[in-house]
Order: sequence, then C-alpha cells, then structure tokens
Amino acid sequence: NNTDTVNGTRNGDGEISPSLDFSNVDPSIHQAILIALHATKTHGIVIEGTSGSTGISLASLASPRGHGVIVVLPDDQSTQKSAFLKKLGCGVVVVKNCSISNPGHYVNVAKRVWELIEVERHYDAYYQKHVLREYCGSNSTLIKTPPKLLKAAFMNQFDNLANVVSHYTTTGPEIHSQLDGKVNAFVMSAGTGGTLVGVGGYLKEKWWENCRRKCQHQSTPPKIVLVDPPGSSLFNKVKYGVAYAPQQSERSLRRHRYDTLAEGIGLDRVTANFGLGCDEITWKTYSNSKCASFGNRIALRSNSCIKNGSTTVSNIFIPKSPTCKSKIVDDAIRVTDQQAVNMAHYLLRHEGLFVGSSTAMNIVGAMMVASRMEPGCNVVTVVCDGGQRHTSRFWNPDFVVGERGLVWPAEKDLEGNILELLDISHQI
Repeated sequence: NNTDTVNGTRNGDGEISPSLDFSNVDPSIHQAILIALHATKTHGIVIEGTSGSTGISLASLASPRGHGVIVVLPDDQSTQKSAFLKKLGCGVVVVKNCSISNPGHYVNVAKRVWELIEVERHYDAYYQKHVLREYCGSNSTLIKTPPKLLKAAFMNQFDNLANVVSHYTTTGPEIHSQLDGKVNAFVMSAGTGGTLVGVGGYLKEKWWENCRRKCQHQSTPPKIVLVDPPGSSLFNKVKYGVAYAPQQSERSLRRHRYDTLAEGIGLDRVTANFGLGCDEITWKTYSNSKCASFGNRIALRSNSCIKNGSTTVSNIFIPKSPTCKSKIVDDAIRVTDQQAVNMAHYLLRHEGLFVGSSTAMNIVGAMMVASRMEPGCNVVTVVCDGGQRHTSRFWNPDFVVGERGLVWPAEKDLEGNILELLDISHQI
C-alpha cells in the first residue's frame, strides 16, 4: 500500500506534489469511498449507517440524481441487501454488529466516513487527480490545494428529527384519513423510532383536537404500542423507564451481539427519534387550532418550524389550558423469533404475502393487541419489508433451524388457529 503521489504544478524550479496517504483508512472503507467518488456526477455523496432498507431507499433516490452513495451495514443482515446495494452502484461497507458505544458500530463508522470526506477533506486531492481529470482531460491543471468541491451528507436516520417529522406530516395523516380518524391502536416495532413516534404523535394529537371540536367518535385516544424483539432494551424503557435488556448483563454481554433473527428493529439505546415518544406531552385545548402539542415538541427539539398542511408549528408558540399529560408510546410487548417465523409462514400460506422479519413481528404484535380489544376496533401496523430480501436468513431453514435453533413450521401447523400457533389464544 504505497502512498499515492500526485504530480502537481511547478513553483519556480520545484514541483509541488501533494501526497495522498490512505494507509490509515480501512481498506473496505477506502474502496467504498472510491466507488462513490467515481459514481458522483454532482460532487455530492450521501452516507448512511443502516440495516439495509433505508440505504436501498436512499440509493434508489440519490443514484438517479447523480449522487454517490456509501452505505455501512452490520454483518447480521441478509446478503440480499448488500448485493442489491452494490447493484445500485453504492459503495458498501460491512462491519461487525456491536454496541453503539463501540467505534466500530455501523452508525459510528458511517459518521467517520463522512468526516474523512467532508471535515478532514482526505479525498480532495484524489478526487481532483483521478476523477475530475477523467472529465476535464489530462491537460487540466493540478494545484497544491485542491478545491473543496466534494460535499458529503451523513443522513443520521437514528437521531435526525427529519425522520420523525416526515411521518408526523405524511404517514400519520394518511392513516388518519384512510380510516376516517378511527384508529384504536397503532402497533409496530422500532428501527429508529421515527415511524412509531411520528405516526403515534399525529394520531394522538388529532384525537385531542377532535375532542376540543366536540367531533370525537372515539371515547379514548389511540393506543401506541411498541413491538420489541429479543435483545432490545426499548421494551424496558417503555415499561419501566430504563433502557436495559438481560442480554446486556456483564456476564452474558458479547462484543458482537446477534440476539434476534429480526433485521433492522430493536435497539440497545434510545435514539433522538424514539426519545420523543418517551417524553411526557401536555395535551392542550387551543384557542388557535393551528397549533399542536406534539408538533410543538418536535419543533422545540429541532429548533425549526414544521408545516403540516395548513398547520404551522413553531418553537415560539406557548400553548394554554392543559387538559391531560401522557407519552406518545403507551405500552410495549415482546415478540419472539419463533412467533415471527410462524406468522410469516402463515401469511404466505393463507394470504399469499411474502414478508420479512420486521413485518412478521409487527403483525404478531398487532394481533396481540387486537386480541385484547373489543370487536370492531381498528388496529393498524406497518408492512415494512418483503421476504425477497431475507432468503439467506429468515427464509432459510438451514439458518433458522440449524443456527438459531428454531422450528420450521410444518404444513399441518399452518392449518390451525393462528392465535394458537402464536401462543396468544389465552390472552382473549
């Protein structure tokens, strides 16, 4: 790994040759950066640490617009995801799954990639020599200090409140509108927490707004319930206020953890997006119908103004007349890997739906909540991943049975009552 030297411009009798030293950059990271540098047509590079789905969405949007994309994945994800990302032209880095406190965590590595490009300008000289000259011709002049043309953006989906805002302003209103405002429960898992909290915040806010207008047809506010997989600490955060899971005990904690078959959900920390759902919100009776309790809380956190249709929420509004206090996320339930596997096979057999692990857990959770509610209630969840991205793990019997020690459902098992198959019939 020799240091790459650029033949630069002459200064008097000497030649200025800026040195390109990448010896301190991990080879896989370096290769991913080079792929993005050669792919970008806009000088722009999008960077994200993700379990895969967000990276695929970003690449699908950014690549056609001419931006380079770098995605950092943990190694407990299906191989289909990394293969798909490479087909989309992304630079892909796969790292060991570990705690967020470890510098090697995929989010921390993604941030480090951003720093190398945007903050330390580590690749400006390479970009000038090996990329710009491809488009400008070999006669283009190299200078001692390359121009800062590269622009890198770290999406930071876990702590970027644009995440929760997007669901508060789009997904929440869509669900509310499609069900004419009658949503008794919204149930799903949390990857970043943005969907659960954004949708939940909007639904609760609309319920209180309708109460003020005396046009509420639902006696109680919608219940927002977290579905949590094994090894995640969010269940205990919601239930008891402490983000902890038994798998995190000192005796059993491993440097690289693989506690669940599910991909992309469950956390060992409270993100900024999920944290909003754990805050106590004071729901108000407003004289100004354009103001919103949860929207105001988001604006205060992000120091911004959020527009939601005709509603504008800014961080300078001070609401009046408190009526009730509550959190966005009301409750949490555990779903096992076996329940998720059984649910996925049942859906494929009876509904023709080929779902991934996160969707399977969401639907199990929704059925648990629905089994405790009165007939006629609307329980909403999210179908967020397809099985085609999970054939190497979740839909692979060798992995499910051989490596995870679970049971592959037999055809006769899928003919029975789904509540009995999920072992939740006793809850009714």
